[in-house]
Amino acid sequence: MKNRLLSFPLLALLAGTAHAVEPPKNFGNDHDDPRTAHPSPVPAGMPACTVDVLHHGFASFDPAKARIDAAKQCPGPWHKVVLRLDGAVKGRQYDRIGQFSVGGVTIFRTSSPEPSREGIEWRVEKDVSAYAPLFAQPQDAEMFLGNVVNETYTGVFDVRLSLLFFRADDKHPAAQTADVVLPLDGLHEDGADTVGKIAIPANSERLLAEVYATGSGGGCEEFWYYAVPLDGYWCHNPQGPYREVRVLLDGRIAGIAAPYPHIYTGGWSNPLLWYAIPAPRTFDIQPIRYDLTPFIGLLNDGKPHEVRLHVAGVPEGREGWKLLPNLQVWRDAGVQRTRAKLLDYDAGEASHDMRLDAAVADDQSLHFLGARHFRARGEVRGSKGKVETTVERALQADVHHRWGSMDDNDDRMLADWRDRAVVTRRGKVGVEAETIEQNFGFDGGIGQVPLQGGSAGKPGEKGDATEKTDPKVRLTTDIRIHDDVETVRSRDGKAQSSRRTRDRFIGNASYDRGVPRDKRRAVADTRQSYRIEEDGRCWQRDIATRNGRFIRDATDCGKAAPASQSTPDR
Repeated sequence: MKNRLLSFPLLALLAGTAHAVEPPKNFGNDHDDPRTAHPSPVPAGMPACTVDVLHHGFASFDPAKARIDAAKQCPGPWHKVVLRLDGAVKGRQYDRIGQFSVGGVTIFRTSSPEPSREGIEWRVEKDVSAYAPLFAQPQDAEMFLGNVVNETYTGVFDVRLSLLFFRADDKHPAAQTADVVLPLDGLHEDGADTVGKIAIPANSERLLAEVYATGSGGGCEEFWYYAVPLDGYWCHNPQGPYREVRVLLDGRIAGIAAPYPHIYTGGWSNPLLWYAIPAPRTFDIQPIRYDLTPFIGLLNDGKPHEVRLHVAGVPEGREGWKLLPNLQVWRDAGVQRTRAKLLDYDAGEASHDMRLDAAVADDQSLHFLGARHFRARGEVRGSKGKVETTVERALQADVHHRWGSMDDNDDRMLADWRDRAVVTRRGKVGVEAETIEQNFGFDGGIGQVPLQGGSAGKPGEKGDATEKTDPKVRLTTDIRIHDDVETVRSRDGKAQSSRRTRDRFIGNASYDRGVPRDKRRAVADTRQSYRIEEDGRCWQRDIATRNGRFIRDATDCGKAAPASQSTPDR
């Protein structure tokens, strides 16, 4: 991924402390190691059994491969499994995107930080307990982090990856997971779609799909939310900024979701914003989850069925999306085969409302509204009797985009997405429901003014202000990002548990573009606040930087911390 005009978490990083010294007036050749405000998923007070998976210097597009036998080294059952990545890089390099897979299943996707010349180190930790069935037998493991190293781009990503296993005991029960986690057979790209085959067990009683979905590569689809139906604009699309990630089973839409607008560490023409604190979901790219249980009756016949992943809204022939799926299956041990069927189904239709005002070249705007509803209901009959599952999903997009002429390159956007999923199960034990509401988006802009002796114009591809072809301008980027997730579980209409996470990032950065690096007068202020509220308790951490140095790192909420503060929603 390159530092393009509009290029945009580690669930845990080394908890730092504020610097006692004053931060520098401007950025220098070095900055603090990056971190986020997220808590560590490592359970306090529990001993870890560690499996060292790989140590590799990523300098090309060759993956690092390993063989692991976790159950032999660290016998289960496991209360929790944590993936830990420790990285180091120095010199000059772009941000790079990659993933780690076990047994052909992607369990971790990440984007790297950009280095300083003196070098940085970073750590990412992720709770991967949901993939525990993969570790029950020996597996091939592979990590990919494509990179280019030459005389100009010198940074090699030195990565150590390990898995930490925490064995269950009387006080720490084994993680509740699916019985099997499956890759798709014959996974391949078919145009812009990703396609594979799956044959699920005959006694399946619950089915969940995960898709790691990212627009990347520096082109229009990395910044899909900027697409406008206007010829001449750098990201042109007749359908505007609407994107929807769909799962299709044998050609039938079985799930819809709103993709997250990832911003990588070279993003928005201004890597200064992300040197020390990355944008939410950058170091730990989270998968989209789809409950496919209503469709078990169409799949559990022992035959392979096609699973197709499609991003709606992408113009035909355009590339730029990477879709990495897996399927998680719960089996009914009391029967050889469940009897299941799809009862009713309404995939809905996507509705779009676009209002484009392009009458004045230096003050153009687009207001886009998009929505879609989906509903499916099915039943599974097995040893637990009949269980009826209803899945409902509602998507909303609201994008306000204003920009000037391509010569002045001023862009401003206020964007908000909502994704609400409700899964209801009716059986002998009553009615159980889970509601997951996601709300994410940003308010940000890029502006520039000519320097003395310079002229405004469209910046080049590089975000480090060293390209001789760049115009001499003072470029400023400001942004506020919000990322909220609320999960409520209920039984017979009464709430049993609730959990809310709130992630906020605020940043402002400026530098002189088109001048030597030591003359660019680069400055940036960034801060992040991450808060968890769970069943009346809370946990919060706030971090802040100035010109690449941390000036605040504080954990305080005023209430007792939730016992499961480090467990991500699943």
